[in-house]
Amino acid sequence: MTKSDESPELPRWGVVGTMDEPVPLVAAWVAHHLAIGASEVHVVFDRPDPPAERLLRGVAGCFVHRSGEDGWVRHWNAQRPSRHQARQKYNATRIANEVDVAWMVHCDADEFIHLERPFEWELAKTHEKAWLRLEVLERTFVPDVTGNDIFQGVFRKRWDAFSEEGEAFYGARAQFLNRGVSGHIAGKACTRVGQGYVLGVHHPTEHWDAPGGTVTLPYRPSYNARLMHFDGLTPLHYILKMMRRALTQVQGDPVPYAEPRVAQFREAAARARDPQALWDQWYAVQGVTEAEEVGLLKRHLLERIACPVLGHARALFPELDFTSAGFDRLLMEHEAALIGRAREELGFDARAFAMDGIAG
Repeated sequence: MTKSDESPELPRWGVVGTMDEPVPLVAAWVAHHLAIGASEVHVVFDRPDPPAERLLRGVAGCFVHRSGEDGWVRHWNAQRPSRHQARQKYNATRIANEVDVAWMVHCDADEFIHLERPFEWELAKTHEKAWLRLEVLERTFVPDVTGNDIFQGVFRKRWDAFSEEGEAFYGARAQFLNRGVSGHIAGKACTRVGQGYVLGVHHPTEHWDAPGGTVTLPYRPSYNARLMHFDGLTPLHYILKMMRRALTQVQGDPVPYAEPRVAQFREAAARARDPQALWDQWYAVQGVTEAEEVGLLKRHLLERIACPVLGHARALFPELDFTSAGFDRLLMEHEAALIGRAREELGFDARAFAMDGIAG
C-alpha cells in the first residue's frame, strides 16, 4: 500500500510514540507509517539520541521530539514521571493537542499498523465514536521461518477460549501466555483529537486523572486496521525486556501486568545465568512447533501476513542494517547500562545472545 492522496473530505491521521530503541527499529516505524498513509509521524525520544534525531529530521512528515521537551509543565510539580507509561501518556497527550490531524494512533516502537484499506477511508465513516480499537497480531516463529531480518515470522491472534483449551494445547508453556499471546491483548487506540482527551497507553480517557483501566469514552473495534506487535525484535531484545521488568522497582502501586507477563520476567530472572535455559524460554514464549502451527491454523489463530515493514524501511533508509545480527550489535551498545546491571545483579551474559540470524 502506498501513501494515499489526501483530499479535503478525508480526515488526516498520524501516529505518536515515545521510544528508546536502536535506530533501525525507530526508522522502520517511521518509514512504515508514512508509507501506509500517515500525514504526521511523531517520534518522542525518551533519552537523547542525536544520530537518530539527525537521521529523522530530514524525513518529510516526521516530527522529532524529546521526552518532556516542554519541561513537564502539566505534570505534578513539573517533574519527569518515573514510570515510562506515564511519560508515554504525557508526551502523546501533549502532541495530540498540537497536531494538524483529525485522528492520532498512540503506539510503541515495536508496533506497526496493518491496513486492509487506506485508514482515512474508515475514519471518514466513523461518527459518534471517540476512538477505534486496533486488535493485536503478535509476531511469532514457526519452524519454517527463513531469513535473517528483524521482521520475519508469522502472526498469532488472541485466543478467547484459551483458559479452557490453552493448557492442553501448550502444556506448561501456557503459563506464559495471555489468551494465547505473550504480550498485551488490550490493543491500541486511534483517537479523535481536538476533544481534550488524554491518550493513555491503550485507550484514551476524558481527563488526566480518570482511572486508567476504565473505558468510558465511546469506541468500536476497527474493521480495517490491526496492530502488528513485534514483542522483541530478536531473542536478545525480548530477554532484555524481561530483565528490565525484573530489575525495575517502582514506588506506589505496581504496574498492572497480567500474571502471564509477570511469569515471563520472573522466569527470565531465575534463568539469567543459564543461556540455554533463556533460549528455551524465548522459544517457549514466542515460538510454536509444527504440530502447534497446524492446530493454530485450524483454529484460524495464525496468519501468514505478507508483512510490508521491511520493504518500507529499506526503501526510505537503504543505508541501515535491518538484520537480526546487526540489530543485536546496536542493541548491545544502546542497552549497555541495562546489560551491565543485569550482569551484576542477575548474572546475565548478553553476549550469549549475539546473533547471526534466528537460532535456538
